[in-house]
Amino acid sequence: MAVIHFGRTPAGNDLQATISELTGIPQEAVEVVVEHLGTLWYDADSGESRYGDDDPWFVLRSSMAEPLGHAWREMEDSLRSDIRYFNPKALTLLSTIFGELINDRDKEGQPVVIDAGPHTSLKTLYRGRVFQTDEALVAALRWPERFLGSPAAGLGAAGRMNGQGQPAFYGATDPDICIAEVRPPVGSRIAMAAFEVIRPLRLLDLRRLANVELPPGTSLFDPATRAAAQRRDFLRTLGERLSAPVVPELQDRDYLVTQAVADYLAAHHKLAVDGIIYPSAQSRRPDEPPAGDNVVLFRKACDVTLSDAEDATAQIALWEYEEDGPGRWFRPSINFMDRNASRHGHRAVHPALSLRRDSIVIHEISAVRYYSKPHPVESVTSLNDRHYG
Repeated sequence: MAVIHFGRTPAGNDLQATISELTGIPQEAVEVVVEHLGTLWYDADSGESRYGDDDPWFVLRSSMAEPLGHAWREMEDSLRSDIRYFNPKALTLLSTIFGELINDRDKEGQPVVIDAGPHTSLKTLYRGRVFQTDEALVAALRWPERFLGSPAAGLGAAGRMNGQGQPAFYGATDPDICIAEVRPPVGSRIAMAAFEVIRPLRLLDLRRLANVELPPGTSLFDPATRAAAQRRDFLRTLGERLSAPVVPELQDRDYLVTQAVADYLAAHHKLAVDGIIYPSAQSRRPDEPPAGDNVVLFRKACDVTLSDAEDATAQIALWEYEEDGPGRWFRPSINFMDRNASRHGHRAVHPALSLRRDSIVIHEISAVRYYSKPHPVESVTSLNDRHYG
């Protein structure tokens, strides 16, 4: 961006300093480039430079994300009002955004697609379900692999990354995040368990995606660099777009886009992505550092060992009763039984998760705390002189 100054020091750097900073080339080469640009900016017809008598100064543009941002908004409109499935506009844009994902690196040089599972730092996920009656809780804990794991095909509700009836495993890397994400009402209970990732998985890390960089050695003189920089800057905003809080009233509308992204990634054989790891919007105050992340595993990686057993896998009791009196106290106990996986179960034959049987915890929700940002309503005599909508 060129800036003409009028008797004062302008913002940014002069041309010579700008070329030197952007390219890192020797000073002699910088002078050649500056001289060549001066020739290009000279208008032979008028005999004047494009920038008049003053030398131009330049301010580095902070972001080039808008071209893809505009295309993203058009895709959102198309998915919501035109064609949801097999949408050519969405497919073209998603290919542009994610086509080179396998080669993307963050500022530390780390890939944006990370490994999870055995021998990695991400091998345990927490998942919980809300229960409002003892009967429902007991029924689920008689078969925790099935009813605390991902729902069977055709049964689950739509979520941020899956359509209705489409299996997906939503978990968290931290138990507190798990509780916050299921948004339990006061008086309810949450049954939570840890699930071990038992085979290697590949997850798109939206935190790393927010710090993606151009490949080392990218030339600023290559015409293709402009499109690459636009994609880089858009990717830096994508994590926020995909993980932004969505109020229940708008879930059906706003989840269309994130579901389309998940479907594209899940079906892309070259990327071979099994899920997404992304920041939680529910678990912390805005000024607090993140304690962990959410993880969604797609259909091909959401099955739990023994979720397709021939029968229930456990016996459960929630209450212990006084032997000779009416008293009782909440003391849940579980007895696991040996079961074999069904040969003809409704699940895939290669489960990615295993319930850790000693990890089941029941949380009684006694209070909920909200953090808010108050906006006082100002009393005015007229709205005509203000910019209101």
